[in-house]
Amino acid sequence: MRITHHGCTPIELVSELSTQETCRWDDETDFFAGEKTKHNWLVEAWQHNLDEVLNCFSRYGVSAVNCQSIRDNGIDVYMEFPTGSGIHRVGFQLKSELEFIRARGTKEKHSVVGALKRQAYEAIHSGKVDEWWIVPCINYQKHASAIQQIYAEMVVGKVDNNRVLIRMLDPREAVSFLSKEDAEINTLCTMFLCADDEVLKAAVGEVADLSDFQSRCVLTLIFDALDGVKTIKADEFFYLLTGDEDAIEDDIGGLEDMGFMAHYGSDEFVINAFSFPAICALYFEGRVRHRMSHLQARSFVRGLVSNMEDED
Repeated sequence: MRITHHGCTPIELVSELSTQETCRWDDETDFFAGEKTKHNWLVEAWQHNLDEVLNCFSRYGVSAVNCQSIRDNGIDVYMEFPTGSGIHRVGFQLKSELEFIRARGTKEKHSVVGALKRQAYEAIHSGKVDEWWIVPCINYQKHASAIQQIYAEMVVGKVDNNRVLIRMLDPREAVSFLSKEDAEINTLCTMFLCADDEVLKAAVGEVADLSDFQSRCVLTLIFDALDGVKTIKADEFFYLLTGDEDAIEDDIGGLEDMGFMAHYGSDEFVINAFSFPAICALYFEGRVRHRMSHLQARSFVRGLVSNMEDED
């Protein structure tokens, strides 16, 4: 596969991965609990996910330069990447649930807002960043007024920041980014970067006209066939039913006509994965380029195909 969205930058992908629309966490208010209330966990997790974004670029032959935890000059995590006009530098300042709890009721100098003002000054005047992000990793319902205060004092109306852009995420956007597993990051980044790639478009086209049952069959059985399990008993189809049992014989007949399956003995079918070559190509893209396991590559392909179908 190849990058077709050449203008897309790593920080734009971070923004896309932080949207509430891509969040799979059911209840954002409970995400920052236990170990996730601690600053060290947040910094390590944020850096890890940034590294995954940058790795997606490097896998497709694009230099993404650097991401590191520095915890200095008002910056917890630092990322830089090349653009047409030079190196673009971004600093992230993360604030934890514990920091908000400990600062509650303190004077402004020792409050979270006071700390952010000092850190913003350090980051802006260090000359090390072009963007500085405030990332509140907190329960947004418990700290709604504090979030509004930070936004009002740190972001709204701030025009001259030594040419540094200050951005602030909503806590739910922080949940969206931090809750994503590596495979989901790979899937979404590939979808954004390679949306017009011929293989990806062909894979979506291969399942576009299938019935729900046929699509479930293909996107369930094809991966086991590629991993060596090439037969399925007739009674094992029941767990793939989608509620339209009347059409199952016609659907199976259609898959046979496509060459995807054929009768093998009295009660088995043999699966021919390569009757859907683009789906197979995406699977091996995950296994080889992204170094995924069998299960990760399966999720990778399913995510790409379903997301691209939704886009259409």
